[in-house]
Amino acid sequence: METKKQILIVDDEPDFLEMFRFILENAGYGITTANSPEEGLEKAKKNPDLILLDLKMPRMTGHEVCRCLKENTDTMNIPVVILTCETGILDKVQAFNLGALDFINKGAPIEELLARIKSILKRTTVILGNLSESEKNEKIMQLAKIIEEKNIRTVFQPIVTLASRQPIGYEALARGPKGTFFENPLNLFALATEANMSYQLDTLCLDLAVKRANSYIKQKLLFLNIDPNVVSSDYLQKLEFLKGTTVPASQICLEITERTFVTNFEKLAKNLNNLKPMGVMIVIDDLGEGYSSLRAIVELKPNFIKADMSLVRDINSDLVKQSLMKVICELAQRTNATLIAEGIETEKEFDTLVSLGVQFGQGYLFARPSEFT
Repeated sequence: METKKQILIVDDEPDFLEMFRFILENAGYGITTANSPEEGLEKAKKNPDLILLDLKMPRMTGHEVCRCLKENTDTMNIPVVILTCETGILDKVQAFNLGALDFINKGAPIEELLARIKSILKRTTVILGNLSESEKNEKIMQLAKIIEEKNIRTVFQPIVTLASRQPIGYEALARGPKGTFFENPLNLFALATEANMSYQLDTLCLDLAVKRANSYIKQKLLFLNIDPNVVSSDYLQKLEFLKGTTVPASQICLEITERTFVTNFEKLAKNLNNLKPMGVMIVIDDLGEGYSSLRAIVELKPNFIKADMSLVRDINSDLVKQSLMKVICELAQRTNATLIAEGIETEKEFDTLVSLGVQFGQGYLFARPSEFT
């Protein structure tokens, strides 16, 4: 079972703490709170994945707490995000100079907050790896070589009809060379983002996935993860990745990932709409993990909606999750989209989803991602 990312919130305002606990717990995170700087420094020793730190607190400011965290070898590698109502540029500069990764206004839209937290947690796989600058530069050189030599593995996980457990298609997932730092996809894509190699890596992964699936998927659908920033490129708009294969555009399902926060849904919708007449289908991922997916459904009008595994996990014993899944089923029907439940691991989860009317699913219960052989 996937371990929840742990977030420590340090703030002296009880109402704010409880509001953020509610929002983030419903987004699938494990939450610990501290209502004073001293308590925050003590709880940071338990090594959370992320610290959300208020700027204005009695006795110690957020800047001072951040300095203490970064000077302590036990907590120096924990990513810190400053939360505040202040917007002064000097406060931001000081926070960044002390090692904070982001500076978020408390009045920011919830969907933006969640997307930025998710992005930071993905990127910090590299940061938390305790890499020195020389080690990071070495890793960047290794990544450049991996891309140049096309040394990317592609694994495929089936998406099945729950009634028969037979696949309707496969999701292609990229992995770096076995036994290396880059085998973990979070490391692979996080470092590519830091090194400004995202476009080269994304297009390579698309190209390899289609070519490797070419002889195997036959009439099945092929789900391809795509960063929103790549959608506007000629490579995607002209379906360059299909050239040299027999895979028709009508079997391609582009799964919009959240590695990059979408700031212009209108532009993204326009670019995706250019592809729909060719037969390409659109997939919105991780519904239930945050709020941005709801807006994506409205703006992008997808063919498929994927319910996040945080909603699926232990749904058989959680009445709230069951109620939410019923709502999502109805939402999919009303928007003419096909619902896919992600992360199904147990027979009890499977039985509950079937009873709720979910028709398609994906997860370890059916198969783990593997290479076509």
